[in-house]
Amino acid sequence: MFYSLIPRRSRLLVLAALVPTLAFGAIKSTHKNYLEEAETALRENRPDDALASLDQVLKDEPDNAAAHFWRGRLRAGKGELDKALPDFNAAIRLQPTGDAYAHRGYVYQKQNLSDEALTDFNQALRLDGNNYLALFLRGLLLGEKGNTKAALGDLDAAITIQPDSREALQGRGQVHVIRKELDEALADFDRCIQLDPRDPAGHTGRGGVNYLKGDFKEAIEDYTQAVELLPKDGRPLAQRGYAYAANNQMDKALADFDAALALSPEDPAALMGRAELRRTNKQWKEALADYEKLLKAAPGDYQALLGAASALYAAGELEKAQGLYADLIQRYPTEAQPFNDFAWLLATGIKDSVRNGQRAVELADQACKLTDYKNPGYLDTLAAAFAEKGEFSKAIKWQEEAVKACEKEPEEIQADIKSRIELYKQNKPYREAQK
Repeated sequence: MFYSLIPRRSRLLVLAALVPTLAFGAIKSTHKNYLEEAETALRENRPDDALASLDQVLKDEPDNAAAHFWRGRLRAGKGELDKALPDFNAAIRLQPTGDAYAHRGYVYQKQNLSDEALTDFNQALRLDGNNYLALFLRGLLLGEKGNTKAALGDLDAAITIQPDSREALQGRGQVHVIRKELDEALADFDRCIQLDPRDPAGHTGRGGVNYLKGDFKEAIEDYTQAVELLPKDGRPLAQRGYAYAANNQMDKALADFDAALALSPEDPAALMGRAELRRTNKQWKEALADYEKLLKAAPGDYQALLGAASALYAAGELEKAQGLYADLIQRYPTEAQPFNDFAWLLATGIKDSVRNGQRAVELADQACKLTDYKNPGYLDTLAAAFAEKGEFSKAIKWQEEAVKACEKEPEEIQADIKSRIELYKQNKPYREAQK
């Protein structure tokens, strides 16, 4: 059986932005006027003026460790990571502190240098075991690396230090989601919203948890709050689109994906959602256009490749679909679905020139092996492959196994699987009708 593609949720962890602040008297300098100017500029939210004053301090005092540290913080806060790194290097060389290592780790983490970041966070915590920033950022990094138990330990410690930190609560909620501890995640996002009802990250986080719990109406409500709070950001619209689709409100889902793409034409989540809806609506050409945009940005994307192959197959372009499936099983040899869908095409395709019973059996058997011969749809495909090969006794055997395995499937799927037993008893292979 050819199964439709179910979009996967993207990973939730996002590195929080730092808001640099300057403590009065933090920089000791003989040039008090520059220090005072920097402090005044920070107080009045004029970071560029503060940077200019720090430049003057360091021009005359190049070994002022605190000035390097704070200039690094300001540059990191402005997103000037390449400029911030030398300042943190200098601060660590001159006066190694937990804060300096934690902030340099932040820069490394933003630059996707995770090993270097982890080394700095570890050193920061050796120097200062209660360094909130190092605990928080190491928790996020460990969560992204899959060490969720250690990540929770760090984030718990960070929250103990700063109980009302929404960024740490959000991070811990995201780790709970990865661990499928949805009630705990919901409590963290609820707390974020209690602390600030206008926190869009709290609403999107809680919306994601409600989506995973199957509470789609509640998810829609949370995403709607985020849409209102972030009217120029397409991401909450795309997330609400998925919730609408899961709630069978397809027109509203499509409207959200369109609106998200109007704000950000290359947004992958919105493109994928719209592509899936278009494919469901048999709008093959339009669906393929969205998949192609996704694949242009990420040529090896599993979900986009599988969706594009599915749309090509359904549109009757079996040779092109065949090429994509061949690419998929090479790229993703541990994923069962591409093996199954490729086998279904070779076993039941409407074009005689593409069918290949022997190859279909090999591919379908691999899909079944990867799922311990428990997936009814894949067993159904294996039976169809044997029927195409002319081995009808084996086709009947595996079709009966598929019937046994599909008892918990919807009635229409059960009926579809059962219908092929009589066909095989008549020594007839199954042919997929044009969609």
